[in-house]
Amino acid sequence: MASECEKRGNAINVLECKSVSKWYGEAAVLKNVNFDLAENEIHAIVGENGAGKSTLVKIISGLVPVDVGTIKFEGSDRTFAHIREIQNSGVALIHQEPRLFPDLSVLENVCVDYQIRDGKSKRFNWKKAEEETKELLAQLGCSFSVHSPVKALSVADQQMVDMVSALRKKLKLLIVDEPTASLTPSEVERLFATIHKLNASGVSIIFIGHRLEEVLAISNRITVLKDGEVVAVKKTSETNEDELIRLMVGRNIDTSANNLKSSSNQVSLKVSNLVSPGFVADVSFEVKKGEILGIGGLVGAGRSELLETIFGLRKRTSGEVVSPSHGSLKTVKQAIASRVALVPEDRAHNGLFLNRSITENLVITNLNLTSKGGKRNFAREKVIGQELIEKFRVKLSSASQLVRELSGGNQQKVSLAKWLKQEVEILLIDEPSRGVDVGSKAEIHQFLNASAKDGMAVVMVSSDMRELIELSHRIIVMRNGRIAGELSGSEISEEAVLRLASGLLSTGRGN
Repeated sequence: MASECEKRGNAINVLECKSVSKWYGEAAVLKNVNFDLAENEIHAIVGENGAGKSTLVKIISGLVPVDVGTIKFEGSDRTFAHIREIQNSGVALIHQEPRLFPDLSVLENVCVDYQIRDGKSKRFNWKKAEEETKELLAQLGCSFSVHSPVKALSVADQQMVDMVSALRKKLKLLIVDEPTASLTPSEVERLFATIHKLNASGVSIIFIGHRLEEVLAISNRITVLKDGEVVAVKKTSETNEDELIRLMVGRNIDTSANNLKSSSNQVSLKVSNLVSPGFVADVSFEVKKGEILGIGGLVGAGRSELLETIFGLRKRTSGEVVSPSHGSLKTVKQAIASRVALVPEDRAHNGLFLNRSITENLVITNLNLTSKGGKRNFAREKVIGQELIEKFRVKLSSASQLVRELSGGNQQKVSLAKWLKQEVEILLIDEPSRGVDVGSKAEIHQFLNASAKDGMAVVMVSSDMRELIELSHRIIVMRNGRIAGELSGSEISEEAVLRLASGLLSTGRGN
């Protein structure tokens, strides 16, 4: 192999992509991309949504055919290989959202394409498969049972199931695409420990991530993509977040902390003793006009469920939600009429109609402005749609383009923009930058800051600790469905949030 592979210093390239290009229709997604991965290297790929990162790794893993260019793995041409051949060669792709069968057990998911057969009966050897799966789970430090249904596992544990499936094929190259988007800080640490362990055992890693602090912590080298082209390849030790951002977006982005102060004493939203059985337990708080109230906590603490209960999506058994200017809010209809908006965490399932056009998604909450007497005014819809597209700088080929064809960052812009023709007074937003590139993230942050400055009250759930701390004027931290404490001013720190979330600290201002 060494004689066939190009050497970079003393490192031998286990993977080489040369002049790789890919088109979808007339749109060029990748343009003459060169990329290499050395043995035992962790090589990160970064770029804005739509830069071509996922398309490149899908080509490498065999999910998508290459149009132009060559791909070599361990010195052999894999450009036209079938996905099964690539997988059997030891290449595995772990998606951001684990692609498993939720109603099947861990063992059944791991063995879905397994070929262990009993020598005599030719039947599937479940005993041997279970022994091997338990051994691999133990190697990754997993304590859950092989008989547990996958739907009962956390996203982090589901990722481990994906890794076990890859390990049983003598893994050589692991590709992880946005693996930390849904993970808590402790789960990220566990994932990174697993990646380092695999890397130390001889597995080369391609890591795709939006959180640049994580990219810098995990990688040896970083390739930056912009508009389908490689703009730089950097040694991790020789670069930093600011340089990567400039390379990714082609401009400087203000990543400074939120220096706004909420000076208003006018209450925009008051939540009193709110209960949603199994999710929210006796929660009370107020949000003032022009304030960004952050909600922190670990996965499962009840943060998303709290927003859904306030908005009227989730059943409440007691408690009250009041907008002083509009009165008591009990249903979604009342919330919308009172100028309350919800941008959910799962935009694909709960925030957008993926198979409808961008314009249709933008006007769905604005039909009162575009229709009369029950008849839609399509010309008016186009005008309002275009106005919101321009205001939020949505990158698209056409306003009639299906939303599912947009990048994650642009989908999030549409999910947010559709509400904001209605002069929203209270915005409930769940994970505003999940799966969003740094450029779109900065634009969303700027919008939230500007909206608060103009008087909008914002209640924001975020698992991104930096985002939570920089944007919030105050932070309430949830644990087991309750408010564990409140932080403001100099009290706000990552350590304080985590200690409240884990039950190690009390501010005396919780429920």
